Amino acid sequence: MFGVVDAIRVENLWFKYIGSDEWVLKDISFGVREGETVVIMGPSGCGKSTLLYVLVGMIPHIIRGEIRGHVSLMGLDVLRSRPEELTRLVGLVFQNPEIQVIMPSVVEEIAFGLENLNLSTSEIDKRIREILELTGLVHKMHESPYSLSLGEKQVLAIASVLALKPRILVLDEPTSMLDHPGTRRILELIEKIKRETSMTLVVVEHRIEWVAEHADRILIMEDGKIACEGAPSEIFSDKDLVVKTGVRPPQVSEIFYRILDSKPGSFPKIPVALREAVESLKANPKLKSAHTVVAPTTLKEGSVEDFAKGRVVIEVRDLWFRYGRGLPWILRGVNLEVREGEFLAIIGHSGAGKTTLVKHFNGLLKPVNGYVKILGYDTRKTSVSTLARIVGMVFQNPEAQFFASTIYDEMSFALRKIGLSKEEVEGRIKEALEAVDLQKPLQMSPHLLSFGEKHRLAIASILALRPKVIVLDEPFSGLDYKRSLQLLLVLKKFTKLGGTVVLVAHDLQLIGEVADRVVVLSGGKIAREGTTREVLSDVEWLAEHGFIPLQSTLLARELGIVDAVKTGEVAEAIVQLLNPQFPA
Repeated sequence: MFGVVDAIRVENLWFKYIGSDEWVLKDISFGVREGETVVIMGPSGCGKSTLLYVLVGMIPHIIRGEIRGHVSLMGLDVLRSRPEELTRLVGLVFQNPEIQVIMPSVVEEIAFGLENLNLSTSEIDKRIREILELTGLVHKMHESPYSLSLGEKQVLAIASVLALKPRILVLDEPTSMLDHPGTRRILELIEKIKRETSMTLVVVEHRIEWVAEHADRILIMEDGKIACEGAPSEIFSDKDLVVKTGVRPPQVSEIFYRILDSKPGSFPKIPVALREAVESLKANPKLKSAHTVVAPTTLKEGSVEDFAKGRVVIEVRDLWFRYGRGLPWILRGVNLEVREGEFLAIIGHSGAGKTTLVKHFNGLLKPVNGYVKILGYDTRKTSVSTLARIVGMVFQNPEAQFFASTIYDEMSFALRKIGLSKEEVEGRIKEALEAVDLQKPLQMSPHLLSFGEKHRLAIASILALRPKVIVLDEPFSGLDYKRSLQLLLVLKKFTKLGGTVVLVAHDLQLIGEVADRVVVLSGGKIAREGTTREVLSDVEWLAEHGFIPLQSTLLARELGIVDAVKTGEVAEAIVQLLNPQFPA
């Protein structure tokens, strides 16, 4: 049950940053009840993080700008209170745990904030024991935070905030930088906090299936405003609202949208959780009996033989690599071929060697043993500048690629270097920016863009060069689903024109929509490879190896539909099962 008072009250909130004429937050009003879990969603750049900074008092006490309206936490005026007063009420966990970890051991990291509260030694010890137990870090308490995985660091960041016993916990995309095991651990911890404490939770999170099951309420932001709010069942059962706001619905909801488009009235409501969807479908007499059905039509596309027809663009043979003599091997005998026109996805957990592998594709790293050839060029004997004309690379942190003071200079530099005329340069820039839907003044600094916009600029800069191969290392950080899918469709079009794409990513749903083939890397070796359908439909193998299977494949498996991955395939198969002509 929620408390009778508002833990958070926001009224007519406006905010813009110093030096900007544009309001980032525009007349926002809402309340959050004590003990409630509220998830904030919306497209990149809509103001989600800025709103969180206001809620915890970073704005206006640390980050300056013009602010109007009223914000209170448990009745305390955020805009007029001292930061030390606010830290007793609210804690913030950032997207990147690296920036929150500063002490030499786990236990010292948790103790650091407590010591600043002037608590007694016995109270500090008591709180540390409680938090280590709650977060499952007991066995790691004396380890260095820098030896932890990224997911464990995020658990530690949450633990350090929880130790302060805030009444309100704010989490800004806590899983966006994590692999599947790290994501699962953070989401399970949030569920445990929700279940075992009365804490109020405000979370920015894009793991929609989790949101649908565990959020009490969703706020959807758009262009600095609250576009709508409601329970997950209200939001995701309204297809028109989902389309209008551009948020990603749970896969089971999307499947039901498609079913009801084909067979209106066949189900009374749209489910938002897997269990609910299974119960609804199995309650239908035509679906009660077990069937074994191969999902229709699209399942025949994309066999391994299809991809063996194009010429080899990237050839990797017995590749071994480590970052120095005596250090552990990161890659251990990798063999791989990538062909012209192929869209290859590489997946794997943190530390599997994914980034190290793709850095060999443009010569940034050279094999210790074995070889890598790009269109026949041996990377050990070919300059990076030569390979850069063939392979364009977008890194996980796009800012590391920027060197110019304006968007125009950033995009035009390489184009001028290859001898294009001013008209050709400007034409390619316009075309590439339109492809990634980035509409900003060309004289604007790249460093003033949002994180998601920086990713789009980095991709546009590569597209403008028209390389033979584009390699993207986790390009979806900071991007909402709509823009992520839009960019992938641009890249898919690139492969249709003969280009090759290699994508390193964790988002299996996006991979399932566009990739032709999937390679799974584990411990520096290829653990599995096959068509996207073969790999992503193997629910047992994925779960056994620490991946979170797609909701669409789990639903299909419950109904005896085999080899289905995409939501459209599952929906089409279910419609066939509902068809009177389908043999029961």
